[in-house]
Amino acid sequence: MITRRSFLSQTAGFTAAASIGTSVPVMAAAGSPVLKLYGPPVGPSVVLSYIANKGLLSDYTQNVDFTVYKSPDVLRAGFISGDWQLAGTPSYVAANLANKGLPVKMLNIMSWGMLYVLSYDGSVTSPADLAGEQVGMFFRNDMPDLVFGTVMEQNGLTAGKDYTLHYVSTPFEALQLLLSGRIKHCVLPEPAATAGMVKGKTVGKSVYRSIDLTKEWASVTGGNGRFPMAGMMVHEDLLNEQPELVEGFQKACVTGTEWVKANPEEAAAVSSDSIPMPADMIAQSIPHTHLTAERAKDIRGELEQFYSILAQKNPSIIGGKLPNADFYL
Repeated sequence: MITRRSFLSQTAGFTAAASIGTSVPVMAAAGSPVLKLYGPPVGPSVVLSYIANKGLLSDYTQNVDFTVYKSPDVLRAGFISGDWQLAGTPSYVAANLANKGLPVKMLNIMSWGMLYVLSYDGSVTSPADLAGEQVGMFFRNDMPDLVFGTVMEQNGLTAGKDYTLHYVSTPFEALQLLLSGRIKHCVLPEPAATAGMVKGKTVGKSVYRSIDLTKEWASVTGGNGRFPMAGMMVHEDLLNEQPELVEGFQKACVTGTEWVKANPEEAAAVSSDSIPMPADMIAQSIPHTHLTAERAKDIRGELEQFYSILAQKNPSIIGGKLPNADFYL
C-alpha cells in the first residue's frame, strides 16, 4: 500500500523540522569498510540497489549496506544524528535542511520528475483539457500541488475558477477515489501512477497516463521539459573524510542509471529484494521515472529556478531562501 510515509521519500512530501541544530556528530572514521546507503522505495533506488548489489564501489569500500527507508522522520533523524551520510531525497528537502543549519550538500539529481495526471478520459492529453473538471490532488501546498498548479497557471487555468481540486491526504487515497469512479482525474507520482494503471486493468477499467507534468514543465520555464525532483544528499563529514568515495559513488550513479534504463526487467529483479513492490511493476515504472545522474553543480541554475518557483507560493518549502553556492556539489 502506498501511504504518505512511503511516498514522501519518492516524491516530495517531506516536511523538515522547524529547528535543526548545526552540530552533528560524525558517523564513522574515514576508511570504514561499510558504506551505509539509504534510498526511497523505488524510483532512483532501483539504481542504488544495482550499485550495492553489483559491487560498483568495491574500489572504495568493502561493502555497501543499502536500506530502503519509508519515513521522513527517520531520514531527518538519521542525518541530524550523523548516523546517515548518504541518502536519496527530494531535492527541495535537501535545500530546506541545509537552510536549517544541517551540514548537507546536494550531490546530484537522479530523477527529472515523476508526476502524472491519470484519467478515465482518453481524450485528455493536455492541461487545457482539464478546464471545467475536478482533479484529485494530495499534499495541499506541497511540491506536487505547487508543480501542478504552476503548470496549469502557465496554461491559463486557475484553480477554483477554471477547474477544481479535490484534496486528499495521500496519493493512495487519490488512487482509490479514481478507481472507485468518484473522480475522473488525479495527479499521482510514480510508482502510484503505474500501480493505478495496472490496478485499473485488473478491475476492468481503462486508466490513461494522460499528462506528463515533467514534459509540461517546459511551459513554466520556457526551457527543458524537466524539473530536478529528487537526488542524493551527502553529509559534509563523509565528503570531508572520504571525498574519493563520494566521487566514485557519483560515477557509479552514472553507470548504474544507464544500465537500469537499458535493462528495466533485470534491474527490477535485482532491486525487488530491497524495494517493497512487485518486480514487474518496478520494471514498468522505470521508463516513467525520468532517471538521470547529473551533478548538482552542473545544473545549479535549474535547481535554483525550481526552488524559486516553488517558493513563490510557499517560501518555507526551501527554508525561506536559496541555499548557498557551496550546497551544489
